[in-house]
Amino acid sequence: MSRIRQLVKRGIETATAWDIERIGGRSFALIDSKRADDGWFSRRRQLRSILEHLRIDLVLDVGANVGQFGRDLREIYAGELHSFEPVAATHEQLAAAAAGDPRWTVHRFALGSANTTLNIRVTGSTTFSSMLPASEFATRRFGDGATMAREEPVAVRRLDDVLEELVPNAVTRRIFLKMDTQGFDLEVFRGIVTNRRCVLALQSEVSLIPVYDGMPHWTESLRVYEEAGFFVAAMMPVATDGLRVVEYDCLLVRADG
Repeated sequence: MSRIRQLVKRGIETATAWDIERIGGRSFALIDSKRADDGWFSRRRQLRSILEHLRIDLVLDVGANVGQFGRDLREIYAGELHSFEPVAATHEQLAAAAAGDPRWTVHRFALGSANTTLNIRVTGSTTFSSMLPASEFATRRFGDGATMAREEPVAVRRLDDVLEELVPNAVTRRIFLKMDTQGFDLEVFRGIVTNRRCVLALQSEVSLIPVYDGMPHWTESLRVYEEAGFFVAAMMPVATDGLRVVEYDCLLVRADG
């Protein structure tokens, strides 16, 4: 959402008793702020409930793109935020979005299960840029937006190693891990083992219809997260194809959190 749209949105919300929330594409929901607890379908309210209930004090935004998640998060969370985006041009826009926010730090590298260098496929729409090739379904459904324009080498690091450098007291923190890495989320998750107990909740994009070749099916993703001690708190559609859901943003909470 552009800054102008954000200002208009906040102006309407301030002047009325309604909250405005995008729920997909060009669709928006008007939520009566006096009946907030009934807004079970609201992504923002679900996330805020988790952040507040678990007393989250560190958010890791992996696959930040141009800062959409970070900007939205700032409406409900004022604590420490680290965003990761490896594509050079996209990272520049992310840095601009975080400028002036002393508690929002951005990093230009990817996260994965091993410290290495990989080529990322930069697509027409940067929201589809991925380490994996787009599937035939994706190029048919999303057209030029999902078509690779070029490859760019990027550094990939394990989250355990990154936390040791960036957050010296990570073992005492209450972490929310958001992942939106276009088919690479499980690789990111496998890169945090030593500090995994500090992750009290996470958000992962899970796919019912593969958007990338070689990405895990959503049942595989959920199996890995559940075996690691997380359970599903909410699932919000990201994209649809007619009557079918393509992807969900899945919110999960540690069972013993």
